[in-house]
Amino acid sequence: MKIKRFFIAAVFVAIVSPAFGYVREFDNGTPIAWVKDRTVVMQLSLGSGTRTLRDGFTSFNDSAIDALQTWNPHLAHLQFSWVKNSPVVPAEGDDEMSVMFDNKIFGDNFGSGVLAVTLLAYRNGNFEETDTVFNNAIAWDSYRGPLTPPVYDFHRVAIHEFGHTVGLDHPDQAQPKQTVIAIMNSRVSDLDTLAQDDINGAIAIYGTGPAYNSIPNAPVLMDLSARGTTFTGNNVLIGGFIVQGSQPVQLIVRCLAYSLASYGIPGALGDSVIELYDANNNLIASNDDWFISSDAETICSYHRDPPNSIESALLVTLNPGNYTAIVRSYSDAQQPAQSGVALFEVYDLRKSSSRLGNVSTRAQVGTGASILIGGVIVGGSVAKPVVIRALGPSLTQRGVTGVLADPFLQLRDGNGNLVEANNDWQQSPEAATIIADGKAPSNPKESAMARTLNPGNYTALVSGVGGTSGTALVEVYDESPSP
Repeated sequence: MKIKRFFIAAVFVAIVSPAFGYVREFDNGTPIAWVKDRTVVMQLSLGSGTRTLRDGFTSFNDSAIDALQTWNPHLAHLQFSWVKNSPVVPAEGDDEMSVMFDNKIFGDNFGSGVLAVTLLAYRNGNFEETDTVFNNAIAWDSYRGPLTPPVYDFHRVAIHEFGHTVGLDHPDQAQPKQTVIAIMNSRVSDLDTLAQDDINGAIAIYGTGPAYNSIPNAPVLMDLSARGTTFTGNNVLIGGFIVQGSQPVQLIVRCLAYSLASYGIPGALGDSVIELYDANNNLIASNDDWFISSDAETICSYHRDPPNSIESALLVTLNPGNYTAIVRSYSDAQQPAQSGVALFEVYDLRKSSSRLGNVSTRAQVGTGASILIGGVIVGGSVAKPVVIRALGPSLTQRGVTGVLADPFLQLRDGNGNLVEANNDWQQSPEAATIIADGKAPSNPKESAMARTLNPGNYTALVSGVGGTSGTALVEVYDESPSP
């Protein structure tokens, strides 16, 4: 962990012509940077604002966003994103990139003349977390041009602090000392934006990297996901999927957990682990913290990097067959396993003609926000037939206890509109189709529907009739001809 402090200038004078250049952050001689192509999500907790700032921004969050956007054009293989008015409670060591005002630095006092502090956490030469704290004892505004103390310009200080998050250090404190015009100098000045030296530093770190990739749109179930609560022991979140066809497929399988809090989802799981098993229950891949895996840059290149560093992701090439992913809490002698909400996702990178033909997720169904939620994206330009099921009572045949006695299934489109709802599958208007497709649930209290879906995003929600809870399974089947 490094703590970078930005100071009030002792004297406001023009800086001499540049010599030497930018300075990077180092750890024992190793330069520190983010994984290339990563999107760094900043959690902005600077207040919604009650006044208009000098430069027209209506909140310090808006000024911070503009400061992040000042860096973005110079980061070819890194990008800042943000959550404005973040619901995440800032905390040190949560692997969220929080930005806030406070009168202390997570309990420690600000030093004399310190405007702001950025804390840098890293492992194996890769940034893991940064937190930026602006000193609440300072009179702040947001403006351009010469400084007007005792009111200081938040915007230029934010640009400086986010430069530390980029991976740049203070050139005027380097050994040997650098004499250079730079927003990254350790004392605030009349310079109110990036200088060429700052830009050169950003380009030196992120000017090159793996090419960005996109997932081709295709008439398949492109992205499959399910959100539920994972508990401890055997009551973990279990995702299953089937690879159809004759060729291997390349997939990204990931678990989002703590970052769900930034979407306002309560009870998100903390440190998550994902394990992938084949049909014979052999462990074929696992991941704890995705950002230090050998596949991290490739995952980022597809824009599928988890927002939080201690979430989990796998890049795998799989032969046709059945697979199971288990999502659970990380635990060791010092950290017991925990429970919480997690999101299991599978992305088909479309490297062959084979495809994802089915996804299923088993988890505990609660009430309110703790129901079981499955998601699917139908790609291509033509409608696709699918069968969606919610199983509960029949899970006892697989040795599952505490099952959901009476599942209720809803299907909603990307705008939240109800497509169909079903309680008992035999009452579905598509019951004959469900039977013909061989997907009839074995218990009449279970739910199912057979729909032909236009391309787009859909969500299947599984709850218990009468507000009941228990373990359930949500499934989505691609009923179009196999490749």
